[in-house]
Amino acid sequence: MELMGKSQGKAENTGTEENLYRALAVGDLPAAWLSARAFIERSKTEKLACATAFNCGLCLYRLGEYEKSLTELTQAEQSLGNPPEFDMAEKKLFAQALSVGGSETAFLPLDPDSGKALARYGLLRVKWLATLCLLRLGRQQEAAAGIRFLRQYHIEVP
Repeated sequence: MELMGKSQGKAENTGTEENLYRALAVGDLPAAWLSARAFIERSKTEKLACATAFNCGLCLYRLGEYEKSLTELTQAEQSLGNPPEFDMAEKKLFAQALSVGGSETAFLPLDPDSGKALARYGLLRVKWLATLCLLRLGRQQEAAAGIRFLRQYHIEVP
């Protein structure tokens, strides 16, 4: 009997924010999907933390579900509001760090423990992935605002 209780606890634990983050970080899409699906269902009735909503959106994007990804990314953006902009010195070095990371930075998961200090970065990442979704869906006019936003950080999307 005890063994069954332990295995049930592990099955329920597959959908944690940390498990979703880790699965995406190592590229384990099946595990990411198993972790994300409970959050995606919950997001229909409650607000998720920005990083969790973003990571669900990232998982869906990687699965080619761009419209569903946009739904999660919209929730992520709404949970952030309008965080303060970087100051000029930070923005220059930040843009430099982004250029070193390249376009693959758009597909990195957000750490659920990152906190408010990275809120502006979170907003940038949400808008970046949402813009990529819109472009994949052929909605260039809607993507234009995201493209303009990203150019402030010297990010060019195809």
